[in-house]
Amino acid sequence: MRRLLPLLALLAACGEPAIEVKPSSGSESDYNERELQTAVDKYVAAKKTPAAFKALSIELKRLRAGMDHTVAEQAELRLITLALTPVDAVKTNTMPEQVEALALDVWPTLLQKPLAADEVLSNPDPGEALLQPLADEDAREYLRRLCGGVLASECKEVVPEQQGAIVAALANRRAMERVRNAVAECQSCATEAGWHDAVRGWEELDRVSHAAIHDVERRGRPDNWPVAGSAAEDSAAMTDPTTLWREAEINAIGEVEINGHQYLGDARVAALRELRADSDTITLHLRPEITLGQVKGILEDAKKSGATKVAVVARTSEYPWDRKIYWLSDAGQTRVGLRTTDSLQMLLHALDHVASPGAVARVD
Repeated sequence: MRRLLPLLALLAACGEPAIEVKPSSGSESDYNERELQTAVDKYVAAKKTPAAFKALSIELKRLRAGMDHTVAEQAELRLITLALTPVDAVKTNTMPEQVEALALDVWPTLLQKPLAADEVLSNPDPGEALLQPLADEDAREYLRRLCGGVLASECKEVVPEQQGAIVAALANRRAMERVRNAVAECQSCATEAGWHDAVRGWEELDRVSHAAIHDVERRGRPDNWPVAGSAAEDSAAMTDPTTLWREAEINAIGEVEINGHQYLGDARVAALRELRADSDTITLHLRPEITLGQVKGILEDAKKSGATKVAVVARTSEYPWDRKIYWLSDAGQTRVGLRTTDSLQMLLHALDHVASPGAVARVD
């Protein structure tokens, strides 16, 4: 069996020890072994960026038609090990930033089946093509399509803002499984610590990404938001990923929660004022069952913070759970005549019958 081609300077950017470089034995017919080495060299020279990894993945898929089983095993080992660098480089970034960096260039390769040599009589896997981004898709559109289709069982019941965390965890889990299998099947890897460092690196990423997955799924359920009706308004700003992270949530005990931090009492007003910045509106995530009495108290705090009205986020009733907004104020022009014990969802439903999109409902 040909000697395994090692990975050049494995994970150097992350501080892991490099794997010794050994020459290939080669032959006149090397089943694209030398082309594999050239592709890896190009990736390393390109600083192991997400875009460089995508180019490497495309090139190895092209080469696999000429690979035998042994070279295909080498290619899978090196591909999945080299993917660790771009993923590890952004692991402390916000999830929107990770989505922008990895969703189109790295995750499609991690999510697919292990790279293998083409078999003459094998049938192509249609699912593999569905995991690839379309030419005109951005990162968020790509995730919405995956979660509405080939990954529906994993993330369709999660609102789009939370889908990145679910797909990231799934990609990390599949990468961990693939690298474990690839290293276990590699006879030469037992004596080279770098390969096992890569396994431990993927195991750590998998552990971290799955530690919070239950909370992500719980918080991302569509029924945590009111259902949008005819009086809900579209807003281009609501689809901006930077705007999405400037939204406050009112949790079950009345705390204002912003980016994982909770504020209660007088601190609620200060937190809302900082969130508002120079705008006269505040965007809030309120649960549909909250009473209008509670909503009134929240509006009072919003007014103290300098906001004149509040945008309440609602969701369409079907996937992809599009974000809509209703406007509320203690000085709005639209009254619906409900009691303080009635729910926010009842208010919005009543508003759908008497108002048009953009109307400001009065809660006093």
